[in-house]
Amino acid sequence: MDYRAELDFDCLSAGYRMPAEWEPMAATWLGWPVLQNREELWGPHYEEVCQAFALLARTIARDQPCIVATHRPQVARAKALCGPSVQVLPLDLEDNWVRDCGAIFLNQSQGPAQLALGFRFNAWGEKYRPYEGCARLAQDMAQATQMPLIRSEMVLEGGSFYVDGQGTLLTTESCLLHPNRNPGMTRTEIEQELRRMLGVSKIVWLPGHAAEVETNGHIDGIASFFAPGQILFNAADPDMGDYYRSMEENRRALALATDAQGRQFQLLDLPVPRGAANYGSERFCDCYANYILTNHAVISTAFGLPQDEQARRVFAQAFPGRRVELLPIAAISIGGGAAHCSTQQQPLNRHPRQGDSA
Repeated sequence: MDYRAELDFDCLSAGYRMPAEWEPMAATWLGWPVLQNREELWGPHYEEVCQAFALLARTIARDQPCIVATHRPQVARAKALCGPSVQVLPLDLEDNWVRDCGAIFLNQSQGPAQLALGFRFNAWGEKYRPYEGCARLAQDMAQATQMPLIRSEMVLEGGSFYVDGQGTLLTTESCLLHPNRNPGMTRTEIEQELRRMLGVSKIVWLPGHAAEVETNGHIDGIASFFAPGQILFNAADPDMGDYYRSMEENRRALALATDAQGRQFQLLDLPVPRGAANYGSERFCDCYANYILTNHAVISTAFGLPQDEQARRVFAQAFPGRRVELLPIAAISIGGGAAHCSTQQQPLNRHPRQGDSA
């Protein structure tokens, strides 16, 4: 298997695409929280955080393989908490946010091939050090899955975009155009690299959320595709001041946009969990929008608030036929992300080569 970094390979021209998150999956990758050099991030809540990650891992494993990428010193603890249904893979990464620093997987539209993509990772604009292990995670995941690795020199985190699997990519200006990511690239150059790497033809830009301190406004806390042309939207309440105004700017941008097929977007609003206990963390991720899908479920955070039931109804409407699992995993949000930030889906190979496992 060839793990070479191909800096000039055009995934779009070669017929590759990143499947939408509701398409069949072979596995889900989940990061395990790291204590070494991240004591300030988790503080005294580390044990509760580990329990939350283990619950998330076991819930995913009910539907499909769950591979927990784990900093080597935490491997024994991860295995003990996750149990035998979960695979724990020892690696050198310094953070649990696999979505942002790990590989992104593509399928060949009309063939048996799959690819792993590796973008450059700089810890959300040099916010944390060290991060060398995280920067190698895409290569580690490519080797573990025996997929060729296609490399980009552009800084990009997986939580900063969503795709619909039909050519449309949704992202934010506040993150991708921030000077702490790619100061030497123009918007046009960024769009060209997104098309080359991710197999998309249409980039839809939202303003984002510039005041968000951890990721500079990742899209996975704002809006996500739940079907072609349909978007789950993080709908803030009018009395929430600047946050409400920021979300409404994103809503207006979506109202003016169309997808790669020319469809106008239909929005389904998710509530904001008002009054969630934030553990004293300024980076606390208090939203339902940072959810994940498995082959049979939609999984998000239960905050123990009245809005939990409202969010449950919205998810059931968006994903009929899937179980709605709101888990008591709010401790994960201390770190500035939630279930989506901590995971990456590995799509099913619909056209396996003879002798390959599907």
